[in-house]
Amino acid sequence: MSAGFDPHKIAIIIPLFNDAANIERAITSALQQKLPEGFDLEVIVVDDCSTDDGFEIATRLAGAHAHLTALRQDQNQGPSAARNTALAQSNAGWFTPLDSDDFIAPDRIMKLMNVARESNLVWVADNLLISREDTPTKVERTLWPEKPEGHVELSAAFFANRCFDVDTPRSELGFLKPVINRTRLSSGLQPYREDLRFGEDFELYTRTLLDGAKAWLVDPCGYYLVQRAGSASHSQNGRDHRQLAKISREMSRREGIHPEARKALQKHCAYSEKEAAMWSIIDGVRDKNPRLMLSAFGYSLPASIHVITQVTQTAIRKLSSK
Repeated sequence: MSAGFDPHKIAIIIPLFNDAANIERAITSALQQKLPEGFDLEVIVVDDCSTDDGFEIATRLAGAHAHLTALRQDQNQGPSAARNTALAQSNAGWFTPLDSDDFIAPDRIMKLMNVARESNLVWVADNLLISREDTPTKVERTLWPEKPEGHVELSAAFFANRCFDVDTPRSELGFLKPVINRTRLSSGLQPYREDLRFGEDFELYTRTLLDGAKAWLVDPCGYYLVQRAGSASHSQNGRDHRQLAKISREMSRREGIHPEARKALQKHCAYSEKEAAMWSIIDGVRDKNPRLMLSAFGYSLPASIHVITQVTQTAIRKLSSK
C-alpha cells in the first residue's frame, strides 16, 4: 500500500507452511488480543504453498472474522516473503510476527504497546515462554533464562552477541517476536530481506539497531514459543548459514557503526561460516554429493579447522563406542 500508515492499527502477521495442526490455535490467540483504547487489530495469514489443509482452515476462519485475512503465495518463497506479502496488504502503523506453531496470551499486545508508546520505542520484545508440543501451555523456561528483571535496552553489539554461541541451546535473541513501530522503519513496506530463509529476524532487528532504533527487551508478556520437530527454525542447511554469514559481513562493514557492534558482527559472521561449513558436510553426505562436502573447506581457515575438529571428534566417539 502506498497510503500512509495508520498509527492506531496493529497487524499480527502469520506465515503458514504445512502447519494445519496448529494454525487455528495461533489465529485464535491473535484474534483474542486486547488493545490500547482507540487501536484497531488486523490478523493476516499468508500461506506459502502448503500441501496440507492449513490454508483452508485459515480461509474458513477468515469467513467468520472481519479482522482476519487469509492470503496465499503463488510459489514457495519462505517466511520473509510471506511476511512482506502480509504487510504489503496492510496500512497498520504497528506490526508483530507470530509463528503458526506458537500462540500468545490475550493481553500480550496491549502490554507491549503500552511500553513502546510510553518509552518512545521503535520496537519492544518480551522474554519468550518456551514450551513443548505435547504440553504447549506448560512453561519449561524463558528464552533468556538469565535475563535480569526489568527492561534491558538493546544495542546492536549486545543483541548480535546474544544471537550465537550462547550457553543455553536455542536461547538466541534472534527468536524474539517484537511489536514494531512500522512508521519509524526505513523499509516499512517490505522490512524483511527475502534472500534470507533463515535468520531473517536477526537481520531485521540488527539492522534497525544499527540505524539507531531505541529497543527494549522486557519480562515475559505471554508469547509461547512451542518447540516441535520439523518447525521452520529446525529446517536449515549450509546455504542458509552461508547467506547469513554474508549478511553479517555486510552489516559489519557499514560506515560509522560502533566498534563493538562491528566486532560482534564479525564474530557472528565467523560463527555462521563454521555452521555453514558443517552443514555443507551434512548436506553433502545426505545428498551423496562429494563436491558439496568439499565446499565446506572453502569458507575460511577457522571454519575448515572447525570442520576437521568436529569430524575427528565424531569419528573418535564412534570408534570408542565399538
